Amino acid sequence: MTCPPVLLGMMVSAIAFVFFTAFDTTAKYVSQGYSVFQVMAVMFVISTLLMTVYAFAKHTSQTKTVLKIHRPHLHVIRGLAQIAGQTCAYLALPHVSLAEFYVVVFTSPIIVVLVSSIALKEKIASYVWLVLAVNFCGVLIALRPDESMNGWTLVLFIGTFMLSCSLVVLRKMMQTESSEIAAITTSGALMIGSVIPALFVYQDMTMDAVLLAVLGGLFFSFAQTFLTIAYKLAPTAYSSPPQFLQLIYGAIAGYLVFGDVPSMWIYIGGAIVITANIFLIIKQQRDCQKG
Repeated sequence: MTCPPVLLGMMVSAIAFVFFTAFDTTAKYVSQGYSVFQVMAVMFVISTLLMTVYAFAKHTSQTKTVLKIHRPHLHVIRGLAQIAGQTCAYLALPHVSLAEFYVVVFTSPIIVVLVSSIALKEKIASYVWLVLAVNFCGVLIALRPDESMNGWTLVLFIGTFMLSCSLVVLRKMMQTESSEIAAITTSGALMIGSVIPALFVYQDMTMDAVLLAVLGGLFFSFAQTFLTIAYKLAPTAYSSPPQFLQLIYGAIAGYLVFGDVPSMWIYIGGAIVITANIFLIIKQQRDCQKG
């Protein structure tokens, strides 16, 4: 593990979750008037097409090499985990606020690091566990889930666990696969998983809704591309914690799109999350200098 790529991986991960937040927000907004499966089907079709075209355009002379799948079983496992996880998230998303959505999703970095330490034998520094714990405390302070959790929380948690496991598989995949093919197969699996149920709930969409769904697909394309790069550059212990920054991203998106005014607790929790991630970056830099 060399330090510059690790630090870069953390930064790229933070950018990826900006786009994931934009994707989630767009999906929630459009799904107010249509089945979430139909909305996601459009988004993932667009995303898969965009990433495929991008891969061909970027690697004209090396397409076969870049798009070669070395370990198909990992793509299948990740795809199935993504379909199961996203399906649970789809079902829960229309029934919870963005804040409620993220308080459950924020268990993901902890699950990812824990599973990675067991399945991938990655060594996790003690201070990383402290950073994860402090981050999650910041989330709990900000969102106070005891006030508004509902029955869809369990469904969402199951989905979050499956998606977390898919990230562990992604880290394993990135040892041999290109970031392009990893992103394409992930989006392709989600496209299949959403198109099939969408056929049974389809209804005509307005042009505005279609354009927003296309925009959501673009957001997902960027998000997946940046995420695969981040997991190629850095171990899960460092590429996962930036996901907590979605607390801030989500609060901003909720205010701009849905008019949800952030409470004082959001500011306190957000400050804790930002501080914890800054600490992780500083600690990683110091470890590099010592090494």
